[in-house]
Order: sequence, then C-alpha cells, then structure tokens
Amino acid sequence: MVYRVAIGSRDGITITEHFGQCSRFYLADISQEEDTVTLVGERITDSNVSWGNHQEERIREKIKALGDCQIVLVKQIGGQSEKLLNHYGIISLQYSGLIEEALNKVKKYYKNQILVKEEQLHGQSD
Repeated sequence: MVYRVAIGSRDGITITEHFGQCSRFYLADISQEEDTVTLVGERITDSNVSWGNHQEERIREKIKALGDCQIVLVKQIGGQSEKLLNHYGIISLQYSGLIEEALNKVKKYYKNQILVKEEQLHGQSD
C-alpha cells in the first residue's frame, strides 16, 4: 500500500506550518511494499489570512485540494480542522522537526501495523 502525505513546510526540510495558515504542502508517498519514501511534488492551497466568517468553507476547500492524501503532517492544527480532516478520512499528525525524521516515523508505524495484522492472521489460522 502507498500512503500519500501532505507536509506543511516553508522550506521542504522542516515541518513549520500550522494547517490553517499553510498555503503550500509538500507531498510524499510512503510505499509499504518497497519500504520507501518518495517526495512527489508540492500542492498550493489557499491560506486563511483574511477568511473571517468563511473559515470552515475555506478549510473544506483546502481539505478537498488534499483529497488524494491519507495523512497531513503539520506543526500545529486546530480542533475544527482536525475534525474535518477526520470526516474526510485524512489522518492529521503534528510534528515539529525534520520532514525526513517524521516520514521515517510514519513509515515505521505503518510497517509495524502491517506486521501486527499479519501476526494476528497467522495466530488465527494455527
């Protein structure tokens, strides 16, 4: 399985952005089968500098722009944005540090989840 991750960063090296204020996301694919992380591009979304009363609508637009992603990785995220992401089936993760470190942790987490499921399946068939 391949997981697409949207990363809130200004420089493509460090996770620096709050979800609501982020206007550029870097995209990475994590392949479980190949055990790789590949940077695949960038996605420009609207930021919320002057949203006013239309904030929820703008957040929904941003989420739709990231609709092919399974994970959003940002420095911070508000409760409403997190709930809306979850509603659309996107997991939000908060991390402050290097993108490479964070992606390796996400890759390791999903790899461990697959191993646990395989062990459960093998345990049931014994």
